[in-house]
Amino acid sequence: MTSSLWHIIPLARRRSPRPPASPAGRFPGHPTGLCAPTRMVAVSVASVAVLSSLVTAAAPAGAAVRAGAPAPSAFQAAIQQIVHDGVPGAIGLARHGSQVTVTSSGVADVATQTPMAPGDRVRVGSVTKTFVATVVLQLVAEHRLSLSDTVAQWLPGLVPNGGNITIQELLQHTSGIYSYTNDPAFLQTLFSDPTRVWRPTELVRIAVAHPHVFPPGTSFAYSNTDYVLLGMIIQAATGHPVGQELQARIFRPLGLRDTYLPYANPHLRTPYAHGYLLGQPGATGPVDTTVMSPSWAGAAGGIVSTAADIARFYTALLTGELLPAAQLQQMMTTTPPDRGTTTGWASRPSRSPAAPHGAIQATSPATSTTHSPPPMAAARPSS
Repeated sequence: MTSSLWHIIPLARRRSPRPPASPAGRFPGHPTGLCAPTRMVAVSVASVAVLSSLVTAAAPAGAAVRAGAPAPSAFQAAIQQIVHDGVPGAIGLARHGSQVTVTSSGVADVATQTPMAPGDRVRVGSVTKTFVATVVLQLVAEHRLSLSDTVAQWLPGLVPNGGNITIQELLQHTSGIYSYTNDPAFLQTLFSDPTRVWRPTELVRIAVAHPHVFPPGTSFAYSNTDYVLLGMIIQAATGHPVGQELQARIFRPLGLRDTYLPYANPHLRTPYAHGYLLGQPGATGPVDTTVMSPSWAGAAGGIVSTAADIARFYTALLTGELLPAAQLQQMMTTTPPDRGTTTGWASRPSRSPAAPHGAIQATSPATSTTHSPPPMAAARPSS
């Protein structure tokens, strides 16, 4: 995606890890406990959002800040510093209990110098994966899917060795499936024809033309293909496109009026912040990449939203409003990407020739996430 790079900076402590039993040679999991407010800092190539204390109840955006919350001047200075560091614009939303501070700095459009506004929509990139993982786990709770179901059960013949790759491995990025966003020819086509509409099956075929990175469940590699496949599995299980299921299960019930998953329309609904690539060879300034078909990302990173809606979503998710306790615990069970650290069903930073932006990965709130457009992606272990 081309608009935002997100970092989660948790203030949470973990429970002592108790890895569940796992098949030989496959990664075990480690549960994490959320014991304190989590602060999210979203750094965007075009815009930035700061979402604080997502586990607390939502409050009006104009609410005052009480003792213990960030001082407005310090908070404003932090947002302004992001702009001083080279990002065109930033939005900050800090929540402490029922108190909310919202601030913005810089511009939403470099060409027109339109100021950034707190309600601007942005492409949230891999924050999309958290939404998609939530729908998958809702279907697990409804006994319509199982984490042990294989790709071949739901999408027969699409992925080589799909009978040995489970839904859980897709969620955890331990499937070993190559990420189509690492394919040089795909990237060249994407940037030369940004409004081209991509079908999910096209993206998967680009991925499976490459060998698997490793046998399923034996290692870790961030793959946007995993979440494209999960979107297709959601459709196979429900009979509805993933965007329709997100609308019915999350956007509408939570009142996320500024959040949607477009399929082909390359234009964002107004008001919105533009997305840019920074430091591009031959460019004299930020390169506007706002007009781009979201179909290249789809269930891996196509959602458009606002800071307030993302805060509302994570509040609902982490307080059990969207998932039963068992599935929320599964979501907060982490996977070691390098056997030396632990992160959620997220990942470690990926590298791409494009400038960074990104989002929260599918699960653990106690992670930080970054990613680059086009590869969406990555998470770092929290401390």
